[in-house]
Amino acid sequence: MRRTVTAVLSAALLAGGLAVTVAPAAQAGVIICKPAELRQQAAQLDRKAEELRHLGERAAATRAHQQADALRRKAQACEDADGRAS
Repeated sequence: MRRTVTAVLSAALLAGGLAVTVAPAAQAGVIICKPAELRQQAAQLDRKAEELRHLGERAAATRAHQQADALRRKAQACEDADGRAS
């Protein structure tokens, strides 16, 4: 039961954070790239993953780390695109 609750809370946290980040850009029709915010979200996910690992939720921790890595890659891609556009 504890695993299910932890996984659901983690998914809700991630979904809420990503929805807030994507919604304003989608409405305007312009892609807004904020690498600093993406890296901050990745750091939060890493902290959450360590907490999950400490609680014994290794699978959820692995998923959180993977999502953090994806955010870091997205931030790097944004920086690279900004560099090419300049």
